[in-house]
Amino acid sequence: MTTHISAVNQKLVFARQLLRMLDAGGSSVSRTHQIAATAQSVAVQLHQAWFWHCRNIAEGYKLQDLESVTDGDSLVALLAKQGKCPGEAVELQTLQHDPNSWLSELLLAHKNIYLLPVVRKAEMDVDRLPIISLDGPAVVEWTIEAAQLWLQSLQELIDRHREMMIEF
Repeated sequence: MTTHISAVNQKLVFARQLLRMLDAGGSSVSRTHQIAATAQSVAVQLHQAWFWHCRNIAEGYKLQDLESVTDGDSLVALLAKQGKCPGEAVELQTLQHDPNSWLSELLLAHKNIYLLPVVRKAEMDVDRLPIISLDGPAVVEWTIEAAQLWLQSLQELIDRHREMMIEF
């Protein structure tokens, strides 16, 4: 077993555990924040699992420069230089560029986490203290359903790819 496989498995376990830890209690505002925090944390874990899965595929096809693999595009390009065009790499690239795919949504959500929020107007919170509302530069719906879909879809993709690579 390679280090990349173990790293991918770890991130999938962490994402699954984050979703299980979501507490059902709390006020609606607290619950909304808890859901957003959990969904964002899951997105970070799954992005890292996806990243390492790209490198695992590269390793499986004996690519020498694993560090150069950063996404589906670089994976396909580097493998093409070696005269290889595996279906797993092409599928990752296709999902990455399909704006309606779960992977494209995950990658956009992950990118959104690192963008600086935009300040809106000040509002009063429940204790009548002024707070500054922050909006993200892109609209991402941080829901548990989205996080669960990303996890399930990535797990299915990885399982399928691993089966294909065993046959190879």
